[in-house]
Amino acid sequence: MLNFGISPCPNDIFIFSGMLSRKVRTEGLHFKFFIEDVETLNNLCMKNYLDISKVSVHAYYHLKNSYDIVSSGGAFSEFGPVAVTKDPDRLKNLQTIMIALPGRLTTASALMWFYWKRNFSGRKYILKFMPFYKIIDSVINDKNDIGVLIHEGRFVYTLKGLKLIADLGKFWIDETSLPIPLGCVVVKSSLRIKKILENIIKESLNYAYSNYNEALNFAKKYSQELEIDVIKSHIDYYVNNYTANMGKTGLKAINELMKRIQKDGLWL
Repeated sequence: MLNFGISPCPNDIFIFSGMLSRKVRTEGLHFKFFIEDVETLNNLCMKNYLDISKVSVHAYYHLKNSYDIVSSGGAFSEFGPVAVTKDPDRLKNLQTIMIALPGRLTTASALMWFYWKRNFSGRKYILKFMPFYKIIDSVINDKNDIGVLIHEGRFVYTLKGLKLIADLGKFWIDETSLPIPLGCVVVKSSLRIKKILENIIKESLNYAYSNYNEALNFAKKYSQELEIDVIKSHIDYYVNNYTANMGKTGLKAINELMKRIQKDGLWL
């Protein structure tokens, strides 16, 4: 039995619905699924607990010696995290800025650091790591000055009265001309099942597209707080050609993020 971690986000549930519902062949492999927030998955892999998992590409920087990247199942997009605030003018007068991030190992954390170095150099900060779904309220309630939003939060923050500081995805694309490498599937190198796993994930993705309404309803079960239109948008934005095979462009985007982490470091 292989421990397999995925997030409850609509794009992941959609991709893996064929596997979760046991509608696709698994080539004799048996999976025990762990459906957790991506930062939880990142940390479980850091502890070497999960055999296979969707992780943040940032987390892969720390996992590359024991895990291999799987070419299918990843999350690459032109829609990335956003940094928001309640009152942009107030930020100018703060001596120390409190920043809410959806996990230290998330790609969002890395992208915010790159943006911070470019635009807030020398400013003092306090980092607060919390589940992604708590960040909007923390900014609304003045517990944090800046919130970095992922998943559905990046699409609904204006409805909550928050203001955009930076579209971190656009910042990345403008800097690199590459898709944003948000997440990827990794497998323990010692298992030697990478190619088999790639084929299983592709078959699961094909099943989801061939049985779209079934896969959509499956995603809805894990996203009870989301409207169906938001779920559809989430799938449309984060399930694309790179999902079946990241290809050379996806791998180049991952390597570029690795290079920038190596060069610029991260939050201290």
